[in-house]
Order: sequence, then structure tokens, then C-alpha cells
Amino acid sequence: MYQKGTIFYKEYQKQNLPSEESLRRDLKDMLEIYEEYYEKIYKGKDNFGSEPIIDSNKENVTMQTIFFGAPGTGKSRKIDCNLFKDENGKPIGKGIKEIPEDRKFRTTFHPDYDYAQFVGAYKPKKEGNAITYSFVPQVFAKAYAAAWKQYFAAGNASTADNQVYLVIEEINRGNCAQIFGDIFQLLDRDGEGFSQYSIDADCDFATWLKEDSILKTVWSDYEAKVGEGKLKLPPNLNILATMNTSDQSLFPMDSAFKRRFDWEYVPIKYAKDSDCGDDWKADEFKIVIGNSTYMWLDFLKKVNADIYDATQSEDKQMGEFFIKPKSDDLKIAFNEFRSKVLFYLWDSVYKDETERQAVFHFPYGDGDGKINSVTFQSLFGKDAEAIVNKIMENLKVEKVTA
Repeated sequence: MYQKGTIFYKEYQKQNLPSEESLRRDLKDMLEIYEEYYEKIYKGKDNFGSEPIIDSNKENVTMQTIFFGAPGTGKSRKIDCNLFKDENGKPIGKGIKEIPEDRKFRTTFHPDYDYAQFVGAYKPKKEGNAITYSFVPQVFAKAYAAAWKQYFAAGNASTADNQVYLVIEEINRGNCAQIFGDIFQLLDRDGEGFSQYSIDADCDFATWLKEDSILKTVWSDYEAKVGEGKLKLPPNLNILATMNTSDQSLFPMDSAFKRRFDWEYVPIKYAKDSDCGDDWKADEFKIVIGNSTYMWLDFLKKVNADIYDATQSEDKQMGEFFIKPKSDDLKIAFNEFRSKVLFYLWDSVYKDETERQAVFHFPYGDGDGKINSVTFQSLFGKDAEAIVNKIMENLKVEKVTA
């Protein structure tokens, strides 16, 4: 006798208790059933519990999240290395980097990205001397099929070990309304994590799912759960995205799209804390300008304060990973610093801020070589290193030993 919500259940009548031999046999059956259940769901993996189980009662579980912040704050790194949380909502220093390749899918949106590149399209293919046409699945279709396959393999359950992750980098650089199309309707989830509403699949997509995808071996299960020719997101399909606040004007998201995601701000870190992880070494980065050396985070904190004063916004500030040293000694060379950091500051912040004279537009030198207003072009003359050292002085960035 079994009850819903249990692995094994058997009822005994008080007036007719079984013999010891019968109890031993029932206990043996219970252990065998539990062992079979455990193997089926968790497959004996050592990392049991390292991923969040999709459970609508757990506040730390999010299936659709956009990680946003200034450029260089480590949004992609957070997804890869510091995504998962414990039961108290604290990061455990693990992310989808730990997940097998067949359960994670990644794409990057851009201005020319469209529905066909995201979901799939009917394309020609040469077979011998003939040209045939077939549906070519893209990242969403692959993640969708993989998630349902994992769901059915776990006995129609969303478990710690069958989560599938679809990661969209730079989500606001593409036209989300155009890219998602009618899939947008699937983003509304019910209390169990399924899409609240199903949609009709394109004929080509539906045919591929039934005849050519990894779902063809479990098609009867899919048809019974979702319906013939229908689409619905399973609870183990997680959609994660990153967004730079400095790029938010490319394709503004409408409020209907925004509200279907949870939003998590990734702040700029000026010092290492418990959320950073062991491989966070931004506090060791040094900038080398000629014979002078500066700590990257000291410069970052002071220039970001000036950026805010200049723009009255945090959107153009830089994160701790805006630039990464190419050398093992964690030193940022002058050319790297000039071409990446100083060019960004000139092009995105200070070019038209002629009244502010800490980073650019200050006078430098005297006599015939005097520069009335330092611009980015000034950083390529004979006094380039001296001018950059002057920028550090203006910002009150302290020199350190090399």
C-alpha cells in the first residue's frame, strides 16, 4: 500500500500484527525500493545537494534571473562560479562551471540576433547531389529538449541533479521582443515551476522535437504532459542572463518582459569579502605607469566617484574585472591601461565633460610643448606616461611599491 508523497508505505492492523519474518521481508523491500529511487533520481553523484532543488517554497531558488550591474563586475563569473546558495541564501562558491556540458547552454545577444538564431530555423542541407531541408535547432531548442529529457529521466521530477541552464549574455544588446517571439508567453511560471500557459510550436520545431530530438525516445511522456504540438517550460529549465547597465539604451526592455524575471544586482567590489570566492584576486591587481605603480582598486574607487560626480549616475562606472592583467604577476601594463580603461573613460564619460579636469581636459606642460586641454590623443605623445601619472595625482591615487 502506497501513499502519495512517500517512497514506501505499508499499513499494519493493530489486531493483526505481522510476524518478525514478515517485518524483515517488508523492511528489505523498503530498502530496495529506496535504493532504486535514490539511484534513479541522484545517480549516486558525489555532488548531491550542490545545486538548488526547484522548490517554490525555497526563497533562494530562482529560475529566471537577470544579473545586472556596471561593466566588469563579474556577472558571467557569478553565474559560472558563485551562483548556488545554501538553505540560508548564502553563496556556496559554486556555479554552473560544475555542471556537465549536456546540462548548460550559452548564447550572446547582439543587435542582429533574431528568433531563428535563438530557437531554430528550416535550412537547406546537401546530401549527395540532392538538396534537402530540415529544422536546425539552436540554443533554446536544445536546452528545451534537454530539460524535458532530464525531467522524464528523473521520474517526472525536478531534482538537484537534473537542472538545465540556459545562459543569455548581454541580454539587452538584442531586441528581446523579436528574439523571444511567442516564447515570451512561456516565461510565466506557476507554483510548481512549469509555464503557466502553453503555446503552439511552429510546425518545423514540433516535428523536430517528435522525430529528431532527444525527446523522441520519451515522446509519449512528453505528449501526455505537454500535449501534441505544444510547448511548455519544465521546472528544471533555468534561464539566466547578464546585463550591463552602461548598455541599457541599445534595446530597452518593456515592463512586461522585465517582470517575468528576477533581478539581482552585482555590485562593484573594492575589497574581498566572503562572497568573492578563492579565485577573486582583484585586490592584487597593480597598474604600472613608467616607474610608478598604483593599486587597481584604489584607482577604481576614486575614478568611479568622479564618474558619478560627472554623470550623476552609476551606469558608467567600472567594475573590478573591467580589465584583467595578462601577466602572472597581476600587473596591468601601461598600454593595456591606456587602450582599455582610459579610452573607455574618454569615449563614454569625459569626452564632452570639458568642465571636469581631473581625468581629462586639464592643462599640462609649459612653453612650446604646453597642452591646453588633455585629450585621449595627448596620451600618445612623448609625455604620455607623465600625463597618466598626473591623472593619478589629480584623483589622489597613492603610489605603492612595485
